Amino acid sequence: MSPVNLNLEKARNEIEYVVVEPAINAFNSLVLIASAEEGDPGLHEWVSKTRAKMTQEELFRHKLVTLGLHYSILPTLAFNSFEAYMAHLEATPASEFREVLLKAYSDPETCITEDCRKAKNKTVNWDEVLASAKNYVDFLKYRFGEEKVDEEIEKRAYEYVIDPVALKQLTTSHIRWFWKNHLKAEWQRVAPTLEQTAKAFNKLDFTKMTRLEILQSITGKETIEMKWEEELESATELVFIPNPHIGPYLHSKKAGNLFYITFGAHMPEGSDVRAPELDRAEIVSKLSALADETRLQILQMISQNGEMRATELMEATQLSQPSISRYLSQLTANGFLQERRANGAKIYALNYERIEKTLKAISAFLLEPTKEL
Repeated sequence: MSPVNLNLEKARNEIEYVVVEPAINAFNSLVLIASAEEGDPGLHEWVSKTRAKMTQEELFRHKLVTLGLHYSILPTLAFNSFEAYMAHLEATPASEFREVLLKAYSDPETCITEDCRKAKNKTVNWDEVLASAKNYVDFLKYRFGEEKVDEEIEKRAYEYVIDPVALKQLTTSHIRWFWKNHLKAEWQRVAPTLEQTAKAFNKLDFTKMTRLEILQSITGKETIEMKWEEELESATELVFIPNPHIGPYLHSKKAGNLFYITFGAHMPEGSDVRAPELDRAEIVSKLSALADETRLQILQMISQNGEMRATELMEATQLSQPSISRYLSQLTANGFLQERRANGAKIYALNYERIEKTLKAISAFLLEPTKEL
């Protein structure tokens, strides 16, 4: 039995830009548990609370499955439920788990480092790569960069890559465990709101907008990274997925001719229908970005100077380059800063409109009557 909704393509092409996509959506939340860093402002509290419930052993296993073996279980089809996705995994031959993973690792699109991109047409010698855990980890560092590779996780992942039967058993059993113990109840809680969100966006008329304008309108981001331009133009279709946990951050994924953009679930601007759950989450997201002395200091300095370069902020705050980049990325993601490039340097300015909207949103949430979903 095919898990694919056969009417999905027609519906998307005719009327839908925003779809819930239960498997891809819930999988993104699953990955958030593994990849979120302490102190990331704006993520839904479910992320930190779920992590706190997990033992160190459970969290390590979760990282191993969702990060170390990520591509072997990444949903690439449209499933009508997360249960259908899990059933699909269990019906998949063990050998395909490794084949899919290695295919992704040999795809030029997954290259991050400059050396890897330069050699994008080079054939991977898998016999050599899989000859030892060291070779495997070195290969991943070559593709993704040392800072992106957790050696402990990847050395354990190697043990499963060379044993596809064990790989399938680990991934399918863990995902079923996580679904039962942490994700199922949460998904049942948020699914109706996500459906209403998609419905509200799909009532809007996007016919006169460019793809970039559609992206900005749906995600609420005034500025989008330039690296997305090629994907926006080359994809036959854009698919927007409202996620209940990702907050102000965006996640993109190219799958064939489709370009998926996961964004923090919210109602369209100007909608006459309010979703208090989403309103609360968005306000908490914005306030959490401000509830930090260093981030407030950065905003104040930029306000006083009009604009500041990242290097100037690094010098003024005495923070390291990775630290200042992280703070600036957080403030930009939450919309409080606008970023532009000049002569190769990143320059930041306050987004006064977003600050005013945040204050108005707090006022509306606390002082004005709401028309709930």
